[in-house]
Amino acid sequence: MLNISITIMITKTLSQFLSSKEWTDYLTVLSKTINFNLYVCGDNEELFFTKENPFCKLIESAKIDSVRCPDSCKKIMAESLQTEEISVFKCDAGIINFAFSIERFGEKVYIGGREGFASYEDLHKYLKLVKANNLSPVPSAIALHFTGEDHAKTIAQYVFLTINRLLLNYDERYRLEEKFFRVMSLFDSDTFKTLSRNPELLHRYILDTVEFIFGNTSATLMVFNSDSLTYNNSYSIGKLKDALAELRLNAGNPFIQEMYHTKSYISSVNAEKLIPETSFKEVANFYFFPIFFGDTIGKIIGIFDRLLSKEDLKIMSAFRDYLQLHSENQNLRFSAKKFKEADERLAYFADFSNSIISVLNKEKLFNVLIEKSLQLLNAEKASLMLLDKETSELVVEAQKSPDEAVQERMRLKKEESIAGIVLDRGEPLLVNDIEKDPRVKRENRPRYKTKSFITILIRIDDRVTGVLNVSDKIKGDAFTEEDLKLLQSFVNNAAIAIERSLLYRQSEELKQLSITDPLTGIYNRRYLNTRLTEEITRYNRYKHPFSFMMLDLDKFKEYNDTFGHITGDRLIKALAIIMEKSLRNVDIAARFGGDEFVAIFPQTAKPDAIHITNRLKEKIDKALQQELLEMPLTVSMGLATYPDDASSVGELLEKTDQALYLAKRGGGNKVVYL
Repeated sequence: MLNISITIMITKTLSQFLSSKEWTDYLTVLSKTINFNLYVCGDNEELFFTKENPFCKLIESAKIDSVRCPDSCKKIMAESLQTEEISVFKCDAGIINFAFSIERFGEKVYIGGREGFASYEDLHKYLKLVKANNLSPVPSAIALHFTGEDHAKTIAQYVFLTINRLLLNYDERYRLEEKFFRVMSLFDSDTFKTLSRNPELLHRYILDTVEFIFGNTSATLMVFNSDSLTYNNSYSIGKLKDALAELRLNAGNPFIQEMYHTKSYISSVNAEKLIPETSFKEVANFYFFPIFFGDTIGKIIGIFDRLLSKEDLKIMSAFRDYLQLHSENQNLRFSAKKFKEADERLAYFADFSNSIISVLNKEKLFNVLIEKSLQLLNAEKASLMLLDKETSELVVEAQKSPDEAVQERMRLKKEESIAGIVLDRGEPLLVNDIEKDPRVKRENRPRYKTKSFITILIRIDDRVTGVLNVSDKIKGDAFTEEDLKLLQSFVNNAAIAIERSLLYRQSEELKQLSITDPLTGIYNRRYLNTRLTEEITRYNRYKHPFSFMMLDLDKFKEYNDTFGHITGDRLIKALAIIMEKSLRNVDIAARFGGDEFVAIFPQTAKPDAIHITNRLKEKIDKALQQELLEMPLTVSMGLATYPDDASSVGELLEKTDQALYLAKRGGGNKVVYL
């Protein structure tokens, strides 16, 4: 749809209107769509054409008497001004044309279209004409296709309906704007300013204006009472005046909530039960228009027993917006309350800053930061992400959300996430509407209730370490600049604690080295013993059995003697990698010593453990066959389950070792379980 100001229709003639830039741009696009050159003419004057038809140009330049170009076309088009019919015709040169007239405000213009030829016979006639008059040949670059007369009629009908429909839309907008301006003349800024000093008088004047717009009708103006959390009648008019005086709606009413979330009116058309009182069940039609004061509905205009047209709804919605705009000036009296809330926030902020100083555990610190950020901004969802400099990925370190779409340790590619945009730009991001903000402009995902969010940078010593994302305000409103500044100060103060936590984490990582195997990087026997003890403790509490597997490379000593220890170490490391990739995330792989590896299968009974072990053996066998062509190796594997086969860590190790021994003694290259 064209976006052309209504004032064009008021101040310009139809000819000027159709030859304006907005319309010529539209006609150019339309011409390309239908593959016809379009013309706009009035009073024998060509106002606009999309581009010159090359066939017409060639004939017209020749001045051939028998063709009478362009006078013959102009005559037929001029005749179309005298009728309401669409004319489809061929000129003397055989070129297909159409023409029709349109009329607005007593002025007529015609619109014409020219293409190529309706049939091959018409083209043949044209070529004979060119040859007979020794004209230049038709350029070979011109694309030739034939438009039948029926198709040309269809195209002409389409153009006629499209242009007339657009003009009717402008007529409707003109009438709508004219009526709205008349309403606004009764309710200018000075009038509103004067009436605002007396709320009762203001409410009466508002409903008087509604009555002026729609004639005699029943209407009410309801005002929010913050003490009772209800909307009560302030003033009413019409035959239902007395009944409306008793009208009262709770703020929790589902349709009040619907207006709050949609920021639009509701009516009996889309609401079956708005008013539960018996006296209103017989109301034929009703409409409620909310007037917002900031982020809350302050007043509601109700109109009853009248069916509003689309034009009426547009006027009423515009009038509501007008009242809403001027009502914002009255909200200044709420500033003191906002300042008080800001002071409370700052006190809360200071208390939290003091409480996190001593927190060293990274997970606990991040979760506290998430929790307090949500409380501070009265929101539902948040996530804290740190940048992995080696992979340039963002790692979710902590999150809180009613759903599980974002999970801890999840990794996101920086270039594919909004958080990555914030990191690259080096500044925080406040978005009111994710679908309209030009910086992001993407579809809002179903798991988010609102389209507004904040992303804050986490800096340590001027180094960007990560981001904090907060979304979904509980009340459904958008985040503000005040929220952004407060959260930024909050995170800046927390950065010191984050740095201390990360340093503490580094020291913990050094401890981690003591429980990992230096050659393969997977867990060592020391860690294995600790985890086996933990699994037995977990079984004693939850009664979930677990299984334990041990594997050994067959003929590894012979391989080592043949190819050397360096090659042997390389094989051991490769085997560790295969195990880690092949096992489940919950499983624990460790090097037991030499070429022996083990794995714990938590909460896994023997049947499932057998399946996992056989699958692991298949993957190891395949890898060994591909990599060790000079001396193929195999593996033997033993399996036992707690408490089926053992009652202690020592007994479980012994039983699994026995199973492995039986596999080796049986010729190797097999899985044995007790």
